[in-house]
Amino acid sequence: MSEFIPLSSIEKENDVSWYKSFAAGVASGILKIPEGVVSLAAELIDLGADTDTAASVEEFFDKLNPFEEVAEQRAIGKLTESLIQIGVPGGFGAKLANKAARNLTARALGAKRAGMYPNLKGKGIQMSLRKAQELNSKLKVPRYAAIALGGAAGEALVADTEDIGTFGDMFQSGPTQLDREERDGGREDAIRKLMNRVKFGSESLLITPAVYGVGKSAKAVAQRGKELAYSNKAFDRFLNKYIVAPFTPEGNLPKQIFGAEKIKEGLRSKDINRAREIVNSVTRQVDSIFPETQSMFDKSLRGEREKFLKGLNSILFDGDVSKAINPKKVDELLDQMKRSNVPEETRQMLVGGLNNAREEFGNLISILDNNTKGVTLKKARNEISSLFKDRITNWVGSTYRIFEDQGRGISKLFKRYRPTDEAYNGAVAFFREQGATGQAAKEEVDRLLAEVSKIKKPKDLDFNNYIKKTVEGRPGGDFIKGVIDDTNLPPKAIRELFGEISDPRYSIFNAMTNLSSVARTSAYIKDMGAKNAAVQAEGKRGFFWSTREAAEKAVNSTKTGIKIVETSDLVQKLPGSGKYSVPLPKFTTEEISEGIKHINNLGGGLQGFVRGENKEGAEAAVSWMYRNLLLFPKGVSQLAKTVLSVPTHIRNFVSAFGFVGANGNLFNPVEFSKAFKEGIEVSGLLKLGDNTPAAQEAYRELLELGVVNSQVQIGDLKNLLRDIKFGEQAANVDTMLNPMMGRLKKLGQFFQGKYVAEDDTFKIASYIMEKSKLKNGYLKAGQKIPRDSLKYINEEELFDRFNKAKKTGFKGDYQEFLDDFALKKMSSDIVKNTVPNYEFVGSAVRTSRLLPIGNFMSFPSEMIRTSTNIAQLGINQMKHSKKTIGSNMLPYVMDEATGQLVKNDNPFYADGFKRIVGLGSFTAGVPVALTEGAKAMYDVTEEEMDALRRFVPDWSKNSTLIPIKDEDGELRYIDFSHSNAYDVMARPLRTLLNNISDGEMNDKQLLASLASGVGEASSEIMNPFIGESIWTQAMGDLTVRGGRTKDGRLLYTDQTALGDKMSIQFRHLGEALAPSYRQFQRLGQASFGVPDKRGDQLEIGPELAGFMGFRPIKVDPLRSMGFKISQYQTGIRNSRREFTGGYFGLLRGGRIKPNDIIDRFFKSNKARFDVSQNMYNDLNAAKVLGLRRGKLRQEFNDRQISDSNFQNLERGRFEPYFPSEDIEEKFREIARDLGETDVYRKTVPILRKMFRDFRKINLNKSFNLNIENYLEQVIPTPPLPSTPMPNQQVIQSASAMPASGAMNQGLTPTENALLSEEEKQIRLRSRGLA
Repeated sequence: MSEFIPLSSIEKENDVSWYKSFAAGVASGILKIPEGVVSLAAELIDLGADTDTAASVEEFFDKLNPFEEVAEQRAIGKLTESLIQIGVPGGFGAKLANKAARNLTARALGAKRAGMYPNLKGKGIQMSLRKAQELNSKLKVPRYAAIALGGAAGEALVADTEDIGTFGDMFQSGPTQLDREERDGGREDAIRKLMNRVKFGSESLLITPAVYGVGKSAKAVAQRGKELAYSNKAFDRFLNKYIVAPFTPEGNLPKQIFGAEKIKEGLRSKDINRAREIVNSVTRQVDSIFPETQSMFDKSLRGEREKFLKGLNSILFDGDVSKAINPKKVDELLDQMKRSNVPEETRQMLVGGLNNAREEFGNLISILDNNTKGVTLKKARNEISSLFKDRITNWVGSTYRIFEDQGRGISKLFKRYRPTDEAYNGAVAFFREQGATGQAAKEEVDRLLAEVSKIKKPKDLDFNNYIKKTVEGRPGGDFIKGVIDDTNLPPKAIRELFGEISDPRYSIFNAMTNLSSVARTSAYIKDMGAKNAAVQAEGKRGFFWSTREAAEKAVNSTKTGIKIVETSDLVQKLPGSGKYSVPLPKFTTEEISEGIKHINNLGGGLQGFVRGENKEGAEAAVSWMYRNLLLFPKGVSQLAKTVLSVPTHIRNFVSAFGFVGANGNLFNPVEFSKAFKEGIEVSGLLKLGDNTPAAQEAYRELLELGVVNSQVQIGDLKNLLRDIKFGEQAANVDTMLNPMMGRLKKLGQFFQGKYVAEDDTFKIASYIMEKSKLKNGYLKAGQKIPRDSLKYINEEELFDRFNKAKKTGFKGDYQEFLDDFALKKMSSDIVKNTVPNYEFVGSAVRTSRLLPIGNFMSFPSEMIRTSTNIAQLGINQMKHSKKTIGSNMLPYVMDEATGQLVKNDNPFYADGFKRIVGLGSFTAGVPVALTEGAKAMYDVTEEEMDALRRFVPDWSKNSTLIPIKDEDGELRYIDFSHSNAYDVMARPLRTLLNNISDGEMNDKQLLASLASGVGEASSEIMNPFIGESIWTQAMGDLTVRGGRTKDGRLLYTDQTALGDKMSIQFRHLGEALAPSYRQFQRLGQASFGVPDKRGDQLEIGPELAGFMGFRPIKVDPLRSMGFKISQYQTGIRNSRREFTGGYFGLLRGGRIKPNDIIDRFFKSNKARFDVSQNMYNDLNAAKVLGLRRGKLRQEFNDRQISDSNFQNLERGRFEPYFPSEDIEEKFREIARDLGETDVYRKTVPILRKMFRDFRKINLNKSFNLNIENYLEQVIPTPPLPSTPMPNQQVIQSASAMPASGAMNQGLTPTENALLSEEEKQIRLRSRGLA
């Protein structure tokens, strides 16, 4: 029977839980600290007395420490044990050294100052201060060096240096590689152990600068924040520019400006949401009067519908739009509808929609008026006054079909706006009246249509300016410009040519969005100016200045190099800005200017390139291809896999419970239940139509506060689709086909709305609970509600908000309103900072959506930000307000002033504690509990879990796997990570522990396993940012991987027929762009008893669970083994190539040295060993999972692997590589061509010895041979001195010298000191010297 070495020697009933292993690791690590000290002393005794005291000490501590065996049965225990061993002595040593260095610094400064410390009024003050500063600066370096040396000395006390290992061990070379070959003599072995301690501790000197630098940078970021941008130190400014600004929500903006921007965005969202509500209401009433399905086929009914809409539009914009609609017009409309037998409810709802629109127009115009008081620009007030009255109607009520119907990109070939014959002829007649001849008039019309077709849908007042420039110098140009100047509109014939739309739905939406853009931007600019003034009034720097000199002085431009720019260009570029805004102070920094442009989505850089802005010729073509061939399918695939995927909706909803739980809000189930119900009501999650007026009002308030409509994946997707101009044009209401297309578009909007509502529901619930906790906390503590969040809001605006609140049902007085508003602001800030929110994604991550790689990169970025904020908030809510002796976060603390034990006075202590526990639970506690509970329930051992991870797909390898066994005892698993939003935080640590566990299996040193784990953990963190997107992965399967998926599944072979291959490729790409449907397919197969592709019968229960991400997945090691064997064969070929080919290959030609051959032979076999070891572990894992040896053997035979190779792998025997005769002949040919001796032949004896040594290594051990033992030592030859006459006495003495003395010639001093006589003989023979 063949030998079988299991993955773990631990019996099933002796499995140690992770927490026991962790606790044992702490205890064992503490006990190993005195062991390290005592063993060091013992080694020094052995060095002097040539005894074996160290072995006795080790045996004594092994008996004394009962925790070590328990700790090392789990990766977390081993890691904890090692960290304590290293951290405690190293930190203690560094602390002592630092204290000594500080004392030395103080004495040096005192000596320097003695007798010369100046009087402040003395003449030598400047010189003395300079001297003291120079001395203090110089003493920082030795003090830092003392810390590093102290830490290194502390690390030399670690007991398990050889188990932990060094970086030299990891790279298998270098001066710090440990010597693990035990010596026979006590003194010689003591020298070896002491040298290992020196090597282990010396690496601290190399690592400390990096750790110090990272720590210093992190401290600077945490303490100084935005002040880094204004530092005199280049490193601080570098840190801000490339680390802080790109990856923080504020970017280059001061927090006050960022806050103003968020207020503007919230108000804009509120306005647009209100516009949609009104438009939807009007649409429903019009559709009930003129059913859309009948209008599609009844041309006369369609005409009546358009006439009716035109009449509504006329009433909507009749008179002064800042005031209510003329009652007489309303009565006429009601009478008209009554005569047409329109129901009373429909009549009132329709009129109510028009009245609501006019009310919103008035509100926005009032805001614009209030925020432009004091504008001194020429004619601005007069223009605004005119705009408010007559011209506002023309401005806000105009849109044209030429923009709504125009195709974009390649769709222009199929969809192009064409005016009606009547409109076209009318425009020709207009230009004839302006003096153009018949043909010239037609050419003017065609030219104008072509020019306007080039531009996208205009914003604000840009379109009229564009028309004026287009007709400048042309026939009728002066007349058209004059009409636009007088009426703010082109002449009627031109408007009809462009297809002016007189539909109140378009008009309402365009009017409100245009007015909102101008009104909110004017308020935003005024708000920035006011906040700047307030900050500067406090004596601080501010961010805008009236003169360049003041700006340069404020930011210290001469030293910082910060560039000052004017604000006028910036203000003009802001959406809806221009002359209808209060001007900012004239100057700001370039960084702030660029930050404002970026956050206002003004393009430039990669975004401008993607959008094709100001691109012509080849640049425009490249932009078009990048946008449409890479980003367009990326956006469509992400849309399909999220918004249009029902399983994703369900998982999105289920995972959102984690956001509530991580903030501790699930610990209050009654309050959460109430808040959750209100969240469902306000978000409209379960509504198919419009929500109630009260819920709509509440939702708009939450929009203004920035709590809702900020779902991260949707934010990424919407911005990507906007950048690639996806769905930019609206449906043409005149055609028969587009109403049906419009319905499909509405379906997509419905799913998108629900995707957002699923997220909003939990954010609203969190907001309600946070507000309640804050209110109760301040009330119980008898404290006033702080109003810091209202600091920069002027009294006039606050009073205006109070009056509006009273109209919507607020019952309190003004002071109570301020308290309530402050609570709302604080609660919304908590939710925005502890629940993922797209508006707070850093600029670097936002911009990365425009790369063809990565999927929804904003989400992991936000999970990192919000998880950190949850921890910080929880800690702050647990801190006692006064100084304490010891911890200030316990329920009872020791007051420093009185020395008495007092109760923690933080009113939110319980909330903070729940928040910390909640974060820990959802990050680590819940996943671990589910896994351990399932293991206990189904009797699954740790050995089986280790084996399971070897046969899951790569994306599940480091996931939280919940094991399940079916009735037949077959092991299945649920990948819980798919449904746990906080997995992104726990995954790196889990990856680290998995790698340490793998290292234990292969007897690797801890540091090597730790380094491997850190690398893979970093890869897990970066994967969402740098991994292939859905589309590029599908394309890569067909191109880069040549018809094989990323997980190794073969799509087709070279022998597949061309037609079949193209069909497979088309389907593969189509699946990447299609909504997720396979779960529905599997459910159907389970319902009708149809087996899947592998012949397995599916069950309805597990398939339903799959919609929530909880489908148990069957483990099939035999099926996976085929792919693993293929990987093994490829790995063996590649390892051989390490010797013969590649960049460092020896057969590429040219001169080589003996050591080159030895080095490549060593590395080739090391690579071969790693590949073989991996397959050995896979074989053992397959057996643990119940796969019989016979089936494994057959699978290997089917893959052309011989029985002998299979048996060697099974038994852990490593079969090294040795060059064939063909390779030998190739070396001889190269030598002959060069006219040199065959170097390879000279190295064959050494290679054969290496081959024998390699064969001795078992695959369940680590490859711990040292290449230095095989390399030829090159001893430099010093220049020969002048040769004296020989001394006969010396010659005679030399001839009598013993053999041991002669042997010393050809050995290094270290070899002479550390090698035994026998080892010296071996070393000299390998060099041909003995």
